[in-house]
Amino acid sequence: MKRTFEEISLLSGSTRVKIAPKRGGLVTSLSINNTEILYLDRETFDGITKNVRGGIPLLFPNAGPLHDGIYNLPQHGFARRMPWDIIGQNHSSITLKLLPTEETRENYPFDFELKLKVEVCKNKLTHSMTIKNTGDKPMPTAYGTHPYFEILQEEKQRLITNIGNFNPNEVNWMEEFDKPFINPGLIRIQMLEKEITIESDPNIFKFARIWHQAGKDFICIEPWTRDNFALNNPKQSLWIKPSESITLPITICVKIVK
Repeated sequence: MKRTFEEISLLSGSTRVKIAPKRGGLVTSLSINNTEILYLDRETFDGITKNVRGGIPLLFPNAGPLHDGIYNLPQHGFARRMPWDIIGQNHSSITLKLLPTEETRENYPFDFELKLKVEVCKNKLTHSMTIKNTGDKPMPTAYGTHPYFEILQEEKQRLITNIGNFNPNEVNWMEEFDKPFINPGLIRIQMLEKEITIESDPNIFKFARIWHQAGKDFICIEPWTRDNFALNNPKQSLWIKPSESITLPITICVKIVK
């Protein structure tokens, strides 16, 4: 079953971003001088029963899967599957909001307010999530983001990055790769004709998870506050006190080097 989701364009000079509020607040495109930076599988985007492969999915309340435990939630949580409301917009930025529902409370019994602000300026995208605990008890989360960067399969082994203990030359790119690394805070990625940086607070976004599928023209380099299964481990979760909030920005900068 297919559906057409509206994509809103944000523009700053030659930098353009597209976002689909009703498709999980998904950033679907980031282009510089008409060069696309993000990968997007349109078939999964249009298929309302499918998880989107591409763009920048946001992962709340959990990044990664959960084994049986305290919370019974799908991999990467529920926020990426829900329609978000627009509460502010201009030519270069947009702010979206998501509130809990009866369905979310069944398996994640907390009251929250999520606000996502996406802003573009020259060669730069800021993707900033504010999570507010509007309830009367501490609320755990293991939030993360999931950027898909477009790269040809045959170029992956020539990646250059500063992520410690990750050597693209030692990866078998003909197999799936999925592994967490310590987030250095400012991640540098050099591809053919593109230099990308991903900046986040390593004290909050502790991990940079790298994932790829063989034969697919993307690589995901994902800032996560916590790793797989963390939401079901109270000692590993990120806790927000009642009436308090936390803002979690990541910034992606791109340089085209043709």
